[in-house]
Amino acid sequence: MTTNDAQIRDSDFKMVTLDDKAAEKIDTPKYSYWKSVARTFFANKVTIAMFVLMLVILLMAFIQPLFSGYNMMDVNNINDFGARYNWPNAKYWFGTDADGKSLFDAIWAGARTSISIGVVASLITTVIGVVVGAFWGNSKRFDRLMLEIYNVFSNVPTLLIIIVLSYTFGNGFWNLIFAMTVTTWLGTAYFIRVQVMLRRDREYNITSKTLGTPTKRMIFRNVLPYLTSVIVTQLSQLLPSFISYEVFLSFLGVGLSSNVPSLGRLISQYSPYMTSYPYLFWLPVLVLALITVSLYIVGQNLADASDPRTHM
Repeated sequence: MTTNDAQIRDSDFKMVTLDDKAAEKIDTPKYSYWKSVARTFFANKVTIAMFVLMLVILLMAFIQPLFSGYNMMDVNNINDFGARYNWPNAKYWFGTDADGKSLFDAIWAGARTSISIGVVASLITTVIGVVVGAFWGNSKRFDRLMLEIYNVFSNVPTLLIIIVLSYTFGNGFWNLIFAMTVTTWLGTAYFIRVQVMLRRDREYNITSKTLGTPTKRMIFRNVLPYLTSVIVTQLSQLLPSFISYEVFLSFLGVGLSSNVPSLGRLISQYSPYMTSYPYLFWLPVLVLALITVSLYIVGQNLADASDPRTHM
């Protein structure tokens, strides 16, 4: 050893301890399902635009009527000819109608009713359909009974059932909700039943059943968590369809009371002015289109984002 070489001493060495937990640590990024859903969902610029549009519409529909105090039966300005049939301007953004009422206030009051009906009916249909469909797909005895019921109602047009029930029970918010949901959950339940049957005989479910796991636990722990994207897809399709049902029924004059504003009732009321005062007809139609399109696109993209296969 030359004089330039450093001498090795005992103090140059340090005793280290072995950490068993550190040795077993997996050096991979931490995975969070819902963070991954959010990251995938907001990665699409079109989705972000539709999501912002949907939020603006929802805020306007549920906040603006609280300040406007819109009353569909108010005719105080009917004799004020200066307030009637004003085209959209700085004072009346969407113009006024034959009674001098602001169309801007009327549209958002109607949107609140239409969206509320769509959301409530969709949630009721989805919850009942998912629960019944999950048990339907796991029980062969229950399957035979439900198939007979489904075959009867699936051959009758849904809209016809809703119209008949609406006339039978009369107009009203909850009567309309009942008419919409009394049979429509069957379609959701049948769809979930098929999805459950595709998964119930997989190895981990057969093993669970062999070990004595209760059916209820298997459904809610082994099956339904893997159907999140499927359920969201179904919900995104139900929302616009129920809003469309409400609009069509209100256009016919059934479903809601005459003093309850809705987009369907506005479209029906202002349809005679399609050529003379087109803004009265087309502005409610435009808002309706924006609501249904934004809800559908956001729902479909959320369903895609909630599918774990898109997180790879």
